[in-house]
Amino acid sequence: MKAVLLAAGKGERLHPITETRPKPLVPILDKPLLLWHVENLQRVADELYVVVRSQDKEMVSSLLNGYNVHVIEQKDGIGGTATAFSSLPTMEDFILVYGDVFYNPSLLQKLANFDNAIVGKEVNNPSEFGVLSINDSFLLSIIEKPENPPSRLINAGIYKLSKQIFYYVDKISPSSRGEMEFTDVVNTAVKDGLKMEVIKYDDFWIDIGKPWHVIEANRLALERIETRIDGEIENNVIIKGKVVIEKGAVVKSGTYIEGPVYIGKNSVIGPHSYLREGTVMGSGTKAGASVEIKGSVIMEGTKVPHLSYVGDSVICEDVNLGAGTLIANLRFDENDVKMSIKGKMETSGRKKLGTIIGGHARTGINVTILPGVKIGSYARIYPGAIVNRDVQKGEFFKPWP
Repeated sequence: MKAVLLAAGKGERLHPITETRPKPLVPILDKPLLLWHVENLQRVADELYVVVRSQDKEMVSSLLNGYNVHVIEQKDGIGGTATAFSSLPTMEDFILVYGDVFYNPSLLQKLANFDNAIVGKEVNNPSEFGVLSINDSFLLSIIEKPENPPSRLINAGIYKLSKQIFYYVDKISPSSRGEMEFTDVVNTAVKDGLKMEVIKYDDFWIDIGKPWHVIEANRLALERIETRIDGEIENNVIIKGKVVIEKGAVVKSGTYIEGPVYIGKNSVIGPHSYLREGTVMGSGTKAGASVEIKGSVIMEGTKVPHLSYVGDSVICEDVNLGAGTLIANLRFDENDVKMSIKGKMETSGRKKLGTIIGGHARTGINVTILPGVKIGSYARIYPGAIVNRDVQKGEFFKPWP
């Protein structure tokens, strides 16, 4: 069995997270999503091809050093998931996975017995995905983002395919988005008579396409951890629920932790910190004296030194929050928090959502950040500022003109 991982997405909807890292390197429990995929696929495949953008190839190749993986550079030109096939060798049969989905890897074992199959997942917002039209257990077509979806069953981005699919790659034209879409390849093949079975899947799954999905994917992973404490725990620390504390981490006296919580290598927590459920502290992070963090993803090297509150947020790598930084995560009217995605305001579907802060940003003391605000990488926030709008990459935000 061979496997192909399509990891050449730009990740523009994930900004500012992807301003400083490729989309495949977004972390889940401090481990890049790409590595989750590689480790999952290597359990069922003896040969794995990872397709990446040309600008990401060096970084991905370095990350995968030591793994038996072929890193394939997607050729420049028209983008889209089908473009990758021009860079791949023809394979007898293989598993194909989109690089931005997170799922239970036990699913992959079920695919081995099929010639051509697509995984379908029922969701509450099918109009945001490709919806599957089926007859009995066979695919009729994939309808991309329909206004009136015929069902809640969507394309989960996981396939088992035979070499016949390569024949149809050259039969399609660019989509309305100007890209060569693999779903068009599948639709063309099915219309021509290729039988593709639909495997209905009811375990955990998420498409990491928008910033708050990083919080949700990490939460899915947290819910499946078992307590493991390899770091140092000082006296008078209270731990409730499931917690992973990696080697080299130190949890100082007076700290209170409510799991599920993950604390990465060489992190420092406390003294007198409060880590609430759903928190992920990446490697080399800090939550200092009298800091409270709830339901947030704090990426590697970021410091929240003292007297700050972080709720339901994503704070990227090497960020430093000044003392007294407060991140609001609930609107006054208690409606769902909205966030700008590629210039368009979209609802997150979440009552509680704080901020997304890009890598290497800094805040001064006593900064307040309102719900749904995004702060670009390398931005600087002036002391005492109330951040009530998005801050662009490298911008110096101050509360007066």
